[in-house]
Amino acid sequence: MKAEAQISSWQATAYIVILILPTAILFVPATTAASAGPDAWLSLLAALVFGLLVAGIASALASRFPQETPVEYAPRLLGRYLGKLVGLIFACYFYYVAYFVQRQFTELMSTTYLFNTPVLVNIGLLTLIACYALYLGMEPLARTNTVITCFFLISIVVIFLLILKHIRLENFTPLLATPPGKILFGALSPGSWFGECAVILMLAPFLADKKKIARITFGAVLIVFFSMVLVTIGAVGLFGPETTSRLVFPTFSLARYTMIETFMSLDRVDVLFMAVWVAGMAFKLTTFFYAGTLAFAQLFGLKSYRPLIIPGGILLTVLSLNSWTNIAELMEFSAQVFPPSVSFVNFFLTFLLYLISFKEPSPGGQ
Repeated sequence: MKAEAQISSWQATAYIVILILPTAILFVPATTAASAGPDAWLSLLAALVFGLLVAGIASALASRFPQETPVEYAPRLLGRYLGKLVGLIFACYFYYVAYFVQRQFTELMSTTYLFNTPVLVNIGLLTLIACYALYLGMEPLARTNTVITCFFLISIVVIFLLILKHIRLENFTPLLATPPGKILFGALSPGSWFGECAVILMLAPFLADKKKIARITFGAVLIVFFSMVLVTIGAVGLFGPETTSRLVFPTFSLARYTMIETFMSLDRVDVLFMAVWVAGMAFKLTTFFYAGTLAFAQLFGLKSYRPLIIPGGILLTVLSLNSWTNIAELMEFSAQVFPPSVSFVNFFLTFLLYLISFKEPSPGGQ
Protein backbone atom coordinates (compact mmCIF):
# COMPACT_ATOMS: atom_id res chain seq x y z
CA MET A 1 0.00 0.00 0.00
CA LYS A 2 1.62 3.23 -1.12
CA ALA A 3 1.49 6.50 0.79
CA GLU A 4 -1.49 8.49 -0.42
CA ALA A 5 -0.23 11.92 0.65
CA GLN A 6 2.92 13.86 1.39
CA ILE A 7 3.44 15.94 4.52
CA SER A 8 6.11 18.53 5.28
CA SER A 9 8.82 18.27 7.93
CA TRP A 10 7.09 20.74 10.25
CA GLN A 11 3.75 18.95 9.85
CA ALA A 12 5.42 15.67 10.82
CA THR A 13 7.09 17.31 13.81
CA ALA A 14 3.76 18.73 14.93
CA TYR A 15 2.20 15.29 14.52
CA ILE A 16 4.72 13.69 16.87
CA VAL A 17 4.41 16.52 19.40
CA ILE A 18 0.63 16.32 19.56
CA LEU A 19 0.58 12.53 19.88
CA ILE A 20 2.77 12.73 23.00
CA LEU A 21 1.96 15.95 24.81
CA PRO A 22 -1.83 15.99 25.48
CA THR A 23 -1.82 12.79 27.53
CA ALA A 24 1.69 13.19 28.97
CA ILE A 25 0.87 16.48 30.68
CA LEU A 26 -2.09 14.84 32.42
CA PHE A 27 0.00 12.57 34.64
CA VAL A 28 3.70 13.47 34.33
CA PRO A 29 3.78 16.30 36.93
CA ALA A 30 2.08 14.09 39.53
CA THR A 31 4.09 10.92 38.85
CA THR A 32 7.46 12.69 38.79
CA ALA A 33 6.65 14.73 41.91
CA ALA A 34 5.49 11.60 43.75
CA SER A 35 8.82 9.89 43.12
CA ALA A 36 11.41 12.67 42.90
CA GLY A 37 9.73 15.39 44.99
CA PRO A 38 11.33 18.81 44.46
CA ASP A 39 13.74 17.26 41.94
CA ALA A 40 10.93 16.18 39.59
CA TRP A 41 12.57 18.12 36.77
CA LEU A 42 15.59 15.79 37.04
CA SER A 43 13.32 12.83 36.29
CA LEU A 44 12.31 14.60 33.10
CA LEU A 45 15.97 15.07 32.20
CA ALA A 46 16.61 11.35 32.69
CA ALA A 47 13.51 10.54 30.64
CA LEU A 48 14.79 12.80 27.86
CA VAL A 49 17.91 10.64 27.52
CA PHE A 50 15.72 7.59 26.91
CA GLY A 51 13.51 9.55 24.53
CA LEU A 52 16.48 10.69 22.47
CA LEU A 53 17.76 7.10 22.38
CA VAL A 54 14.44 5.84 21.01
CA ALA A 55 14.31 8.77 18.59
CA GLY A 56 17.77 7.90 17.30
CA ILE A 57 17.01 4.22 16.80
CA ALA A 58 13.59 4.82 15.23
CA SER A 59 14.97 7.52 12.92
CA ALA A 60 17.83 5.30 11.80
CA LEU A 61 15.46 2.41 11.07
CA ALA A 62 12.97 4.65 9.26
CA SER A 63 15.81 6.10 7.17
CA ARG A 64 16.83 2.62 6.04
CA PHE A 65 13.30 1.88 4.81
CA PRO A 66 11.82 5.33 4.07
CA GLN A 67 9.17 4.03 1.65
CA GLU A 68 7.80 1.30 3.93
CA THR A 69 6.34 0.77 7.39
CA PRO A 70 7.57 -1.92 9.85
CA VAL A 71 4.60 -4.08 8.91
CA GLU A 72 5.88 -4.20 5.32
CA TYR A 73 9.59 -4.83 5.87
CA ALA A 74 9.49 -6.97 9.04
CA PRO A 75 8.64 -10.18 7.08
CA ARG A 76 11.72 -9.66 4.89
CA LEU A 77 13.94 -9.17 7.92
CA LEU A 78 12.54 -11.85 10.22
CA GLY A 79 10.90 -14.33 7.88
CA ARG A 80 7.27 -14.54 6.89
CA TYR A 81 5.71 -15.82 10.10
CA LEU A 82 7.86 -14.05 12.68
CA GLY A 83 7.71 -10.87 10.61
CA LYS A 84 3.91 -11.06 10.45
CA LEU A 85 3.85 -11.54 14.22
CA VAL A 86 5.97 -8.42 14.74
CA GLY A 87 3.69 -6.52 12.37
CA LEU A 88 0.68 -7.69 14.38
CA ILE A 89 2.34 -6.51 17.60
CA PHE A 90 2.89 -3.07 16.09
CA ALA A 91 -0.73 -2.90 14.89
CA CYS A 92 -2.08 -3.97 18.28
CA TYR A 93 0.24 -1.52 20.02
CA PHE A 94 -1.21 1.42 18.09
CA TYR A 95 -4.75 0.34 18.98
CA TYR A 96 -3.66 -0.23 22.59
CA VAL A 97 -2.50 3.37 22.93
CA ALA A 98 -5.59 4.61 21.08
CA TYR A 99 -8.13 3.10 23.48
CA PHE A 100 -5.99 4.21 26.43
CA VAL A 101 -6.27 7.77 25.06
CA GLN A 102 -10.04 7.36 24.75
CA ARG A 103 -10.37 6.45 28.41
CA GLN A 104 -8.04 9.21 29.59
CA PHE A 105 -10.17 11.70 27.71
CA THR A 106 -13.46 10.55 29.15
CA GLU A 107 -12.16 10.30 32.73
CA LEU A 108 -10.89 13.86 32.69
CA MET A 109 -14.09 15.18 31.13
CA SER A 110 -16.22 13.24 33.62
CA THR A 111 -14.30 14.43 36.68
CA THR A 112 -13.84 18.09 35.74
CA TYR A 113 -16.67 19.24 33.45
CA LEU A 114 -19.22 16.70 32.24
CA PHE A 115 -20.12 15.14 35.58
CA ASN A 116 -23.44 13.62 34.54
CA THR A 117 -22.55 12.62 30.99
CA PRO A 118 -22.28 8.83 30.49
CA VAL A 119 -18.81 7.48 29.72
CA LEU A 120 -20.09 5.96 26.48
CA VAL A 121 -21.18 9.38 25.19
CA ASN A 122 -17.77 10.96 25.80
CA ILE A 123 -15.91 8.07 24.21
CA GLY A 124 -18.38 7.79 21.36
CA LEU A 125 -18.16 11.45 20.35
CA LEU A 126 -14.35 11.43 20.36
CA THR A 127 -14.31 8.20 18.35
CA LEU A 128 -16.75 9.56 15.75
CA ILE A 129 -14.49 12.58 15.25
CA ALA A 130 -11.50 10.27 14.80
CA CYS A 131 -13.38 8.07 12.32
CA TYR A 132 -14.37 11.07 10.23
CA ALA A 133 -10.80 12.38 10.30
CA LEU A 134 -9.47 9.01 9.13
CA TYR A 135 -11.75 9.11 6.10
CA LEU A 136 -10.26 12.48 5.16
CA GLY A 137 -6.75 11.05 5.03
CA MET A 138 -3.29 12.08 6.19
CA GLU A 139 -2.73 15.36 4.33
CA PRO A 140 -5.74 17.41 5.60
CA LEU A 141 -5.12 16.01 9.07
CA ALA A 142 -1.52 17.19 9.00
CA ARG A 143 -2.49 20.70 7.90
CA THR A 144 -5.13 21.08 10.61
CA ASN A 145 -2.95 19.53 13.27
CA THR A 146 -0.20 22.09 12.67
CA VAL A 147 -2.54 24.88 13.78
CA ILE A 148 -3.76 22.92 16.82
CA THR A 149 -0.19 22.13 17.90
CA CYS A 150 0.81 25.79 17.71
CA PHE A 151 -2.15 26.81 19.89
CA PHE A 152 -1.38 23.98 22.32
CA LEU A 153 2.26 24.99 22.76
CA ILE A 154 1.39 28.68 23.04
CA SER A 155 -1.19 27.93 25.75
CA ILE A 156 1.42 26.06 27.82
CA VAL A 157 3.91 28.93 27.55
CA VAL A 158 1.24 31.52 28.40
CA ILE A 159 0.10 29.58 31.48
CA PHE A 160 3.69 29.27 32.70
CA LEU A 161 4.36 32.98 32.22
CA LEU A 162 1.17 33.92 34.05
CA ILE A 163 1.99 31.84 37.13
CA LEU A 164 5.72 32.62 37.08
CA LYS A 165 5.39 35.35 39.72
CA HIS A 166 3.53 32.93 42.02
CA ILE A 167 6.19 30.19 41.91
CA ARG A 168 7.85 29.66 45.30
CA LEU A 169 11.51 28.68 45.05
CA GLU A 170 11.37 26.97 48.45
CA ASN A 171 9.22 24.27 46.84
CA PHE A 172 12.36 23.11 44.99
CA THR A 173 14.42 22.66 48.16
CA PRO A 174 16.36 20.73 49.27
CA LEU A 175 17.94 20.86 45.83
CA LEU A 176 19.47 17.66 44.41
CA ALA A 177 18.69 15.76 47.63
CA THR A 178 16.55 13.02 46.04
CA PRO A 179 18.27 9.60 45.76
CA PRO A 180 19.21 8.69 42.16
CA GLY A 181 16.99 5.60 42.32
CA LYS A 182 13.88 7.66 42.95
CA ILE A 183 14.79 10.09 40.19
CA LEU A 184 15.16 7.21 37.73
CA PHE A 185 11.90 5.65 38.92
CA GLY A 186 10.18 8.97 38.33
CA ALA A 187 11.59 8.95 34.79
CA LEU A 188 9.78 5.74 33.81
CA SER A 189 6.45 7.38 33.06
CA PRO A 190 7.69 10.38 31.04
CA GLY A 191 10.24 8.12 29.34
CA SER A 192 7.43 5.96 28.00
CA TRP A 193 5.70 9.05 26.60
CA PHE A 194 8.89 10.22 24.91
CA GLY A 195 9.23 6.75 23.39
CA GLU A 196 6.02 7.29 21.44
CA CYS A 197 8.14 9.24 18.95
CA ALA A 198 8.77 5.81 17.39
CA VAL A 199 5.55 6.43 15.44
CA ILE A 200 7.90 8.05 12.89
CA LEU A 201 8.22 4.48 11.58
CA MET A 202 4.64 4.76 10.30
CA LEU A 203 4.90 8.39 9.20
CA ALA A 204 8.14 8.05 7.19
CA PRO A 205 6.48 6.91 3.91
CA PHE A 206 4.33 10.06 3.96
CA LEU A 207 7.21 12.54 4.36
CA ALA A 208 7.95 14.86 1.47
CA ASP A 209 11.61 15.17 2.52
CA LYS A 210 12.79 11.84 3.88
CA LYS A 211 16.30 13.16 4.52
CA LYS A 212 14.94 15.05 7.55
CA ILE A 213 13.58 12.04 9.45
CA ALA A 214 16.11 12.37 12.29
CA ARG A 215 15.69 16.14 12.53
CA ILE A 216 11.91 15.74 12.73
CA THR A 217 12.02 13.12 15.48
CA PHE A 218 14.67 14.76 17.65
CA GLY A 219 13.01 18.15 17.25
CA ALA A 220 9.66 16.78 18.38
CA VAL A 221 11.16 15.10 21.45
CA LEU A 222 12.92 18.31 22.49
CA ILE A 223 9.75 20.38 22.06
CA VAL A 224 7.83 17.92 24.22
CA PHE A 225 10.61 17.92 26.82
CA PHE A 226 10.64 21.69 27.24
CA SER A 227 6.83 21.73 27.41
CA MET A 228 6.84 19.08 30.14
CA VAL A 229 9.51 20.97 32.07
CA LEU A 230 7.39 24.14 32.04
CA VAL A 231 4.31 22.28 33.27
CA THR A 232 6.18 20.32 35.95
CA ILE A 233 8.13 23.32 37.27
CA GLY A 234 4.93 25.34 37.26
CA ALA A 235 2.96 22.71 39.21
CA VAL A 236 5.70 21.93 41.75
CA GLY A 237 6.63 25.59 42.16
CA LEU A 238 3.03 26.67 42.68
CA PHE A 239 1.48 23.80 44.65
CA GLY A 240 4.57 22.12 46.12
CA PRO A 241 5.74 18.55 45.40
CA GLU A 242 3.44 16.87 47.93
CA THR A 243 0.27 18.58 46.73
CA THR A 244 1.23 18.08 43.08
CA SER A 245 1.70 14.35 43.65
CA ARG A 246 -1.84 14.10 45.08
CA LEU A 247 -3.58 16.06 42.33
CA VAL A 248 -5.46 13.92 39.82
CA PHE A 249 -4.81 16.30 36.91
CA PRO A 250 -2.22 18.86 38.07
CA THR A 251 -1.96 20.57 34.69
CA PHE A 252 -5.65 21.46 34.71
CA SER A 253 -5.40 22.61 38.31
CA LEU A 254 -2.57 24.84 37.11
CA ALA A 255 -4.64 26.19 34.22
CA ARG A 256 -7.65 26.81 36.46
CA TYR A 257 -5.53 28.63 39.03
CA THR A 258 -4.01 30.77 36.30
CA MET A 259 -7.38 31.76 34.89
CA ILE A 260 -8.86 32.55 38.31
CA GLU A 261 -5.90 34.73 39.28
CA THR A 262 -5.66 36.49 35.92
CA PHE A 263 -9.27 36.75 34.75
CA MET A 264 -11.26 36.96 37.99
CA SER A 265 -14.03 38.91 36.27
CA LEU A 266 -14.71 36.10 33.81
CA ASP A 267 -16.36 32.79 34.58
CA ARG A 268 -14.60 29.50 33.73
CA VAL A 269 -12.10 30.91 31.28
CA ASP A 270 -10.12 27.69 31.82
CA VAL A 271 -12.40 26.12 29.23
CA LEU A 272 -10.24 27.86 26.62
CA PHE A 273 -7.33 25.63 27.58
CA MET A 274 -9.71 22.69 27.74
CA ALA A 275 -10.83 23.37 24.16
CA VAL A 276 -7.24 23.28 22.91
CA TRP A 277 -6.57 20.13 24.93
CA VAL A 278 -9.66 18.35 23.56
CA ALA A 279 -8.51 19.13 20.02
CA GLY A 280 -5.07 17.77 20.86
CA MET A 281 -6.54 14.57 22.30
CA ALA A 282 -8.69 14.12 19.20
CA PHE A 283 -5.62 14.34 16.99
CA LYS A 284 -3.64 11.99 19.22
CA LEU A 285 -6.40 9.40 19.06
CA THR A 286 -6.68 9.90 15.30
CA THR A 287 -2.93 9.45 14.79
CA PHE A 288 -2.71 6.15 16.67
CA PHE A 289 -6.03 4.98 15.25
CA TYR A 290 -4.71 5.78 11.77
CA ALA A 291 -1.39 4.02 12.39
CA GLY A 292 -3.12 0.92 13.76
CA THR A 293 -5.72 0.76 11.00
CA LEU A 294 -3.06 1.24 8.32
CA ALA A 295 -0.94 -1.46 9.95
CA PHE A 296 -3.84 -3.94 10.01
CA ALA A 297 -4.66 -3.13 6.38
CA GLN A 298 -1.07 -3.80 5.35
CA LEU A 299 -0.99 -6.94 7.47
CA PHE A 300 -4.08 -8.33 5.72
CA GLY A 301 -2.99 -7.14 2.28
CA LEU A 302 -5.88 -4.70 1.78
CA LYS A 303 -5.70 -1.99 -0.89
CA SER A 304 -7.20 0.62 1.45
CA TYR A 305 -7.46 1.05 5.21
CA ARG A 306 -10.89 2.73 5.04
CA PRO A 307 -13.03 -0.45 5.27
CA LEU A 308 -11.47 -1.05 8.70
CA ILE A 309 -12.33 2.36 10.15
CA ILE A 310 -15.83 1.61 11.50
CA PRO A 311 -14.99 -1.88 12.87
CA GLY A 312 -11.82 -0.44 14.38
CA GLY A 313 -13.70 2.41 16.04
CA ILE A 314 -16.21 -0.01 17.56
CA LEU A 315 -13.40 -2.26 18.83
CA LEU A 316 -11.57 0.66 20.44
CA THR A 317 -14.74 1.86 22.14
CA VAL A 318 -15.50 -1.59 23.58
CA LEU A 319 -11.93 -2.02 24.84
CA SER A 320 -11.87 1.44 26.37
CA LEU A 321 -15.15 0.90 28.20
CA ASN A 322 -14.21 -2.48 29.65
CA SER A 323 -10.50 -2.17 30.48
CA TRP A 324 -10.85 0.05 33.58
CA THR A 325 -13.67 0.51 36.07
CA ASN A 326 -12.66 3.89 37.56
CA ILE A 327 -10.07 6.64 37.45
CA ALA A 328 -8.02 5.10 40.27
CA GLU A 329 -7.41 1.99 38.18
CA LEU A 330 -6.55 4.15 35.18
CA MET A 331 -3.97 6.17 37.13
CA GLU A 332 -2.38 3.03 38.58
CA PHE A 333 -2.25 1.53 35.10
CA SER A 334 -0.71 4.72 33.73
CA ALA A 335 2.07 4.67 36.33
CA GLN A 336 2.86 0.95 36.55
CA VAL A 337 1.68 -0.97 33.47
CA PHE A 338 1.66 1.45 30.57
CA PRO A 339 5.35 2.54 30.66
CA PRO A 340 6.96 -0.92 30.36
CA SER A 341 4.37 -2.23 27.91
CA VAL A 342 4.79 0.57 25.38
CA SER A 343 8.56 0.67 25.86
CA PHE A 344 8.69 -2.98 24.77
CA VAL A 345 7.48 -1.94 21.32
CA ASN A 346 8.98 1.54 21.08
CA PHE A 347 12.45 0.50 22.21
CA PHE A 348 12.96 -3.28 22.20
CA LEU A 349 11.19 -4.24 18.96
CA THR A 350 12.43 -1.13 17.16
CA PHE A 351 16.01 -1.79 18.25
CA LEU A 352 15.69 -5.46 17.26
CA LEU A 353 14.49 -4.56 13.77
CA TYR A 354 17.28 -2.00 13.44
CA LEU A 355 19.98 -4.54 14.29
CA ILE A 356 18.56 -7.19 11.95
CA SER A 357 18.10 -4.64 9.16
CA PHE A 358 21.84 -4.64 8.48
CA LYS A 359 21.58 -8.07 6.91
CA GLU A 360 19.63 -6.52 4.02
CA PRO A 361 20.52 -3.44 1.94
CA SER A 362 18.10 -0.61 2.61
CA PRO A 363 15.90 0.02 -0.47
CA GLY A 364 16.32 3.70 -1.20
CA GLY A 365 17.41 4.38 2.36
CA GLN A 366 20.38 6.27 3.66
